[in-house]
Amino acid sequence: MKLREENVSDLTVEQIFAARCEQSVRERACAESGALSWDVTITPDGDGATIRVDRVMPPRVPDFARKFVGDSIAITQTERWRGADEQGARRVDVRLTIKGQPATMVATGTVEARGAGSVEILEGEVKVAVPFLGRKIEPEIVRVIASALRVEQRVGLEWVYANS
Repeated sequence: MKLREENVSDLTVEQIFAARCEQSVRERACAESGALSWDVTITPDGDGATIRVDRVMPPRVPDFARKFVGDSIAITQTERWRGADEQGARRVDVRLTIKGQPATMVATGTVEARGAGSVEILEGEVKVAVPFLGRKIEPEIVRVIASALRVEQRVGLEWVYANS
């Protein structure tokens, strides 16, 4: 199932990238998204960074899916941010896996200047490799991922405003 999230803000590309690479932002986003536990690792890589977020989430899914996911959902999210291109845009490759489940998300994102601010777009595909049931679960996983992305964006904006 397709996933597309777009966020327009008055922040610059570099402010957004700095927020995504800030340990306290990522940890606060985990807490505010309802994670039961988390571990965030941010590794600078030249002008980019690799970010890994491991979190355990409560199963906020419909009853028919709860039997599939169990009492909690252990998620690993890996982001590989590249340095800015000639126009100042940044690209990121995102992979999300649910431990012990045949569910994944593979996405690419861009953050680029728009007017005095920027636009951040993430597009990807969520797949649940379970015959018949997978198509019913995918929309629920997309909903949870989209919600978590909005929390990360909001927390990042708040951090930039508080530190400007």
